[in-house]
Amino acid sequence: MSGVAFDDILQQAEQLNTGLDGGAELPRVQRNIQQLLDAGQRLRSKTSTAQDNAQPQINAALLLSSKGQDVPKISDRLKTLTSASETFEPLDTVGDTDIEGFLRNERENAILAVVEEQKQRTFLDVEKRHWQTRLSEWDTEKQQLLNKLIGADGSLNFSREVSEHMSTSVYKTSGNVSVNPRSTMDQWELNYARQVHIYNDRILDGGIHLNLADLCRAAAEKMKDVNVTALWKMVKCVTDVQASIGSSLISRRTSKPMLHNLVNQALTYLEKAYLDYMQTCVYARPHIAQLGGAPGTINLVKSFLRVQPANTVQGYEDGDVDGAPLWAVIFYCMRSGDLDAAVEVVKHNEHIIPEFSMWMQEYVREGKKLSSSSENKMKIQYKRSVRTSPDPYKTAVYCIVGRCDINDVHGEVAQKAEDYLWLKLSQVVVDESSAHPDVLTLSRFQKLLVEDYGESHFNAMSNPLLYFQILFLTCQFEKAIEFLSRFENLRSHATHVALALHSHELLLTADSLHAKMITTEAADESPLTVVERLNLSRLVMLYTRKFEITDPREALNYFHFLRNIQTDGQSLFIHCTSELVRETGEFEMLLGRLNADGSRKPGAVDKYCAGDTKLLIAKVASDTEAKGLNEDAVYLYDLCGKHDQTLALLNRLLCPVISSSDNSHPDRARLKSMALTIAERYRNQSVETSRNVRSTFHLLLDLLVFFDLYHANRVEQALDVVNELQMLPSTMEQVQSKVSIFKTYSDEIRQSISDILLATMTLLTKRCKLQQNLNKSVTTKSGDSVCTNARRYARSLITFAGMLPYHLPGDATARLVQLEVQMT
Repeated sequence: MSGVAFDDILQQAEQLNTGLDGGAELPRVQRNIQQLLDAGQRLRSKTSTAQDNAQPQINAALLLSSKGQDVPKISDRLKTLTSASETFEPLDTVGDTDIEGFLRNERENAILAVVEEQKQRTFLDVEKRHWQTRLSEWDTEKQQLLNKLIGADGSLNFSREVSEHMSTSVYKTSGNVSVNPRSTMDQWELNYARQVHIYNDRILDGGIHLNLADLCRAAAEKMKDVNVTALWKMVKCVTDVQASIGSSLISRRTSKPMLHNLVNQALTYLEKAYLDYMQTCVYARPHIAQLGGAPGTINLVKSFLRVQPANTVQGYEDGDVDGAPLWAVIFYCMRSGDLDAAVEVVKHNEHIIPEFSMWMQEYVREGKKLSSSSENKMKIQYKRSVRTSPDPYKTAVYCIVGRCDINDVHGEVAQKAEDYLWLKLSQVVVDESSAHPDVLTLSRFQKLLVEDYGESHFNAMSNPLLYFQILFLTCQFEKAIEFLSRFENLRSHATHVALALHSHELLLTADSLHAKMITTEAADESPLTVVERLNLSRLVMLYTRKFEITDPREALNYFHFLRNIQTDGQSLFIHCTSELVRETGEFEMLLGRLNADGSRKPGAVDKYCAGDTKLLIAKVASDTEAKGLNEDAVYLYDLCGKHDQTLALLNRLLCPVISSSDNSHPDRARLKSMALTIAERYRNQSVETSRNVRSTFHLLLDLLVFFDLYHANRVEQALDVVNELQMLPSTMEQVQSKVSIFKTYSDEIRQSISDILLATMTLLTKRCKLQQNLNKSVTTKSGDSVCTNARRYARSLITFAGMLPYHLPGDATARLVQLEVQMT
């Protein structure tokens, strides 16, 4: 064995081992190969991470140093601030003797306070902006949901449910929907629609206006529904009010005479209704009533008290009238609206109640009011003795005549909501100067019913018609209609009540189409009454949305009520009709159609437009074009005589399909047929149109013929057509003149120039190849000239394409050159 001996190697290894155990600084570590590899990888990753973290710090230091900032000092200051508190709390105070530390501490506390204040302000601002955005989005979403609430099939129903015990037909949709199986209108809606049609026809014919409330009442009587019939009796009674003079609707509705008349009409309705009730009770039990005697209210009241004795009377004060309590007879005479009968009873017993007899006669003579002195005397007497009387009818009569104790509900005599309403309305004073708490003004009574009592007190969800009646009779028409419209099965009644009031100019409507159903404006505030506005347009559109697709004629009748409401500078009738036409697509039925001689056959809208149907059709055409329904817009522009718009829009439609074939593009054949029909009719009728639009239209028609021949591979005929159009140069001498002419073409022609050039070049190539194939069999000089002319033609086309002041598609020029090369 050569080299170092084994003993020497062993000795060297022992020396190395001794050196490792010789007290070196590093401890001895025993690791295998895999552990060494893992340790190396960890050291390498730490090194790379440290380098990556150090690079942004280096960049920051360079940036701050370039601005004259000392990086180490800034770092120390930041460490001092962050080490003080990570929540920006004030730093701890230092000793009073350490002035330098105190000042430094105060400065840092001030900085922290500013940072904390700015942080809180930022958080509040972000939160405020967030909620403003969310609320705005929610309002938009609610508007969209409301507009889509009632679908065409009427299957969606998100309105509040009516309790199950309400079994009257008012709350049930009739099973017999319509004679027309396509209609989505129920029987109530059909009956109302017929009455609205009659009402509008009378207006459009220029006759005497009918009373819409009377017509709707007739519809309710036809349906034999007692509740709805009573509703329309109430509406009819209130709408018979004598209109007051004012400069605007809001001033008339809030005027003292108008409100006074409305309250009187409400009392009249309640009194007539109760008189009918008394007669029904008496005639139902004649053997107990024992009516007999002279006809009149007094005998009726006495008979009524026999049928329904005044059991609540604990004592008959001041005697009786033929066995009936005196004050009960007086009360029911007043309750039935016969004040003369009440005066007669009082006079007959004047010896018993002399003072009240005087006051009662004055009350009737002065139109249901007393003088201030008489009213004060009556209130004094009421407080002294009448208030503690055991006879509830006596206290009720005193409170009505003398307007005493407006807080007493008189539950013993006013056992129903209608009785309570009549009693309180009898005490109401329509006066803006009465701020005394003992005076019941109309506005105070309205707020009492809505704000203090509200829907829950009157169980409005179970008996919505009752709550509607309470609101309606207290001159809160808009709120009453809005409440009733929440119920799907009652929305038809609410809508027609609104239309009846609107026709009598008694309904306050919102100015904006996009307003809420009920809005309150500061400018409308009145000390006499609560003033709110109803979004009538929204209510009508919500109501008609259910059936406008299947019954567009009926929808038009309702839109006619919106003719005087403006939105975006135009009549809301036009706006709604335009949308109706677009949604239904019934152009001929609604707008009419053109006859062969160019005259227009009237449509359903003609009777509403008073000769301005073409303006309406033009509006529909404009809206249809804006929605992208261009073919329908062409038909509508043509229908209303807007010939320039017809051809201009038709040119835009023809441009994208002109170079295609009828088989490759499904719209091309239809558009070509439409264009040819219009062109022939305009020519036969000598229709005047703009020269530029007309020339573009006819040029596009010629190009349609050219491309038809091109796709049919009829080379010579296609080249003859394009040569007759004189759009393209056939020689180099014509290039400049054709370029100049090209500048006068419209955009529709310019957009098609690349297809025209490629088609013409393809035809020339085919002609040349056909001629070359022919020359192989028969050599003629004419064949050479054909190819030469084709090459000359092709060269002029390439030159023309390069000189055009129009950007051709990227591959168009390359394809032209390739086709030219194929001719060689």
